Amino acid sequence: MSQAYLLDFARHKSPHTGENIKQLTEDVLDRFEIKEKVFKIITDNASSMIKAYKFGLFADEETEEHGDTSSSMSEVVTIFDDYDHDLELSDFQAININHDEDDDDLEGTTNIRLSCFAHTLQLVVRDGFKKSSNISRVLNKCQVLAKFSHKSSKMADLLDEINKNINKMNVTRCNSEYLLIKSILSIGKNDLDAITKLMDNSIQFSNNDLIVLEEIIDLLEPFYEISVKCQAETIATASMVVPAVIHSLSHLHDIKENILFCTKLVQQLQLSIETRFSGIIKRLNQTDIMENDPFSDPVYFMATVLDPAFKFYWIRDSGFKITNDISKDTTISTNNLTNQKADQSLASLSSSLSLSQSSTPKPKKRKLFTYINSNNDESNNSTSMDAANELQAYLSDPVRCRFSEYWSNTRLNILHKLVQRIFSVQASSAPVKRVFSHAGLILSSRRTHMKEKLFKDILFLKINQHLLQINL
Repeated sequence: MSQAYLLDFARHKSPHTGENIKQLTEDVLDRFEIKEKVFKIITDNASSMIKAYKFGLFADEETEEHGDTSSSMSEVVTIFDDYDHDLELSDFQAININHDEDDDDLEGTTNIRLSCFAHTLQLVVRDGFKKSSNISRVLNKCQVLAKFSHKSSKMADLLDEINKNINKMNVTRCNSEYLLIKSILSIGKNDLDAITKLMDNSIQFSNNDLIVLEEIIDLLEPFYEISVKCQAETIATASMVVPAVIHSLSHLHDIKENILFCTKLVQQLQLSIETRFSGIIKRLNQTDIMENDPFSDPVYFMATVLDPAFKFYWIRDSGFKITNDISKDTTISTNNLTNQKADQSLASLSSSLSLSQSSTPKPKKRKLFTYINSNNDESNNSTSMDAANELQAYLSDPVRCRFSEYWSNTRLNILHKLVQRIFSVQASSAPVKRVFSHAGLILSSRRTHMKEKLFKDILFLKINQHLLQINL
């Protein structure tokens, strides 16, 4: 299982340009002598972050040191029955630099940079709210009520009497709107009317307003569950991305018949998912992938297949009609792989996977990441198998258990080495967000005169405290 470590908490003075961010990243990697071990860099969607890693890292040094890499690559032509693959694998160290600028320009990822899945999913929700006028009106009422509830002592006392609270609205925090609306709905109509009467400029939530809020909760509940799961640090999350996108689209498709007031929100959410995750959608629909398509990196599909919880179960439960008559040869660059057996397993993965097709009736409400296992074949864990046989044994293994438990006890040695590389990637940049949360607690109003070095040292110890072995 991958671990998140804080390498440095560097002070980055303006201007926060892409060039300066890249230079700062290179300086840190040089200091730790790990520049060759960078596999993927996880960032959110700010334009400066996209530009910083558009052409990767250390491009000039690699050109001088290795010359023309195109002539030295070992090229393996493979067929991945229903997906196009163009992947370069090497070691990985996650680097993320926080910022306060979001970019609505959906410039896609490059070989080294991946977008934070949680941040992109939140942008999908914001797209839906922004382009649905009736939703914005009701949401504005919720925001006004939330602000007043945290300023009025009378309202605070009344909320305390009924043992309720209203969440604060924070546009930079994931699921902020969902949690705000849910806290208001939990109050109940009668108590809500009594609370709003305490406001200087009283607002009223009509019955239709409450129906709108209930529909929003029904629509956004899977988005909330997904964002919470994909930001976990103790489980594999890269494998969740593709099934999560499919689950979100399937959920919207299933629920739209029961929606009265938020049909525009459903449409906007669907459109935003198809746009912001176009790389995934195009692979599922067997259409050509463009270089700038967001989430076009095949590492997400490979991670999903190599997670025992998913394998190909998510394909059978999806609404996408993936056919076998469109298969494209692609060249996989493996020059950055340091282990030959990992190369073999990667080639085998790309050439041997065959997607089974079956149509299943869609339930009214889908449970997140729950699939039916229709494969009861026994697994062959012989240590003498080649990569192709290991892959077949893995896909035929009926055992369903946690990712870490499965791969820590497996005897599929070749696949295990590939898994270690691919699952060094996490779906989100949540660990760095938590760093800044801790930083805010450390640098309180009483510590404004703290020296910069002391502040960095305290934060470094706090984040990496699990590395300290203290015998009491």
